[in-house]
Amino acid sequence: MSEHKKHSKHEESAAAETPPAALQAELEKSAAQAAEYLDGWKRAQAELVNYRKRVERDASDVYLQAAARAAARWFPILDDMERALRETPAAEGLDPWKTGLELIFRKALAALEAEGINVLEEEPGSHFDPNRHEAVTMEPCPDREDGEILAVVRRGYRQGERVLRPAQVRVACKPAGELSATGED
Repeated sequence: MSEHKKHSKHEESAAAETPPAALQAELEKSAAQAAEYLDGWKRAQAELVNYRKRVERDASDVYLQAAARAAARWFPILDDMERALRETPAAEGLDPWKTGLELIFRKALAALEAEGINVLEEEPGSHFDPNRHEAVTMEPCPDREDGEILAVVRRGYRQGERVLRPAQVRVACKPAGELSATGED
């Protein structure tokens, strides 16, 4: 008889000697260990997915912050351009200059919009919101609602829902005599 057959017969006799309960316990132990390994693998996969999402979100946040910082340097320049357009003297030969400046101004705003930065569109008559506006004056106006925006002094800018620079506005308030007459403080 060959050595292989002797070894095989030895394994058969050992398996025959092992009680079925011991085999069942060993099988259950192996199944529990396999389930534990599978659970650990799934947890590691989930952690990897969460890590990738966090890295992508962090990279996006860094990009948005860098774009906001760069854009903030342009806000005063845009203010000056807007003021120059508004204050253009009425003189002959300035129309091409004004048209060119308007074109440059629109291109600058379009470049900001391409980076997700938009003008806070505030109109006189809308209500003052301290999250979006900075009140530079409070002016008594009996014919206007308290907190109504009278004029926009300087544009504000936002990136998504985040305000990068609040709009400076003039705000209406009730005259001092009306406050005491209504009992409000």
